[in-house]
Amino acid sequence: MLFWLGCGLLAVFAAVAVLAPVLAPHNSRLPTGRPLAPPTRDHLLGTNDLGQDVLSQVIFGARSTLTVAGVVTGVSTALGWLVGLVAGFVRWTEAPLMAGTDLLLALPNLPLTLLVLTLLGASQRNLIAVLALLSWPAFARIVRGVVLQTRSAAFVEASRALGAPDLHIIRRHVLPATLDVLPTKLVLTVRFAIFAEATLAFLGVGGNGAMGWGGMLYWAFSDPLLFLRPGWPWLVLPPTLATAALVVATVWIGSGLAPVRPSAGRPAGR
Repeated sequence: MLFWLGCGLLAVFAAVAVLAPVLAPHNSRLPTGRPLAPPTRDHLLGTNDLGQDVLSQVIFGARSTLTVAGVVTGVSTALGWLVGLVAGFVRWTEAPLMAGTDLLLALPNLPLTLLVLTLLGASQRNLIAVLALLSWPAFARIVRGVVLQTRSAAFVEASRALGAPDLHIIRRHVLPATLDVLPTKLVLTVRFAIFAEATLAFLGVGGNGAMGWGGMLYWAFSDPLLFLRPGWPWLVLPPTLATAALVVATVWIGSGLAPVRPSAGRPAGR
């Protein structure tokens, strides 16, 4: 039940991100009302200190947040899968690849991210690049372990004894075994990217080309005097609740995922 609720909630966020220009009632970057106005018929979630519509910013923020989460998840999953597969199957590459993986795992994520974004510039492209770089090593180690376990299984040894080439063994036995850990990796990376994007934007070093939910919180907390105005909760609550709802959706999806492929200890079938 929770799995389908999470899928439905994630689908709603994805639809909002895709249809943002249609759903947003105002231009999210232009002042369209009185600054810090409470919710009205024209501005359902009020306006910020510049008079920009909060609802429109939340809608376009879904596009920015999901773009970062989706690209980071895709790039890091592909990279981790490739490194783990090569390191586990091509034995002479295992030492250098795992040495590089362990080095990245040992580096502190937040200070390294802040350093890279400070040196290269706080853009969405740089943010995606550094988050993808930091999120693949753990998955690579997991894939490598699955590959090592699978390649030493009796049915793989039997296939090799019958003359099966390495590409056939990888396609028929190794790749299906690694698919077992893929759903968990996807959910965890999406959650990591959402939190990281919101946190870094809140700290003022996120992508400055698109306003995400973390960026909204950054501007909401940038001026302490805003908290003396009655409309400040409408600057904080919408992006906070949107971020929390998206994370909850990934948690529900992760709780309902189960391996659907044969485990590494059984043949993958003919």
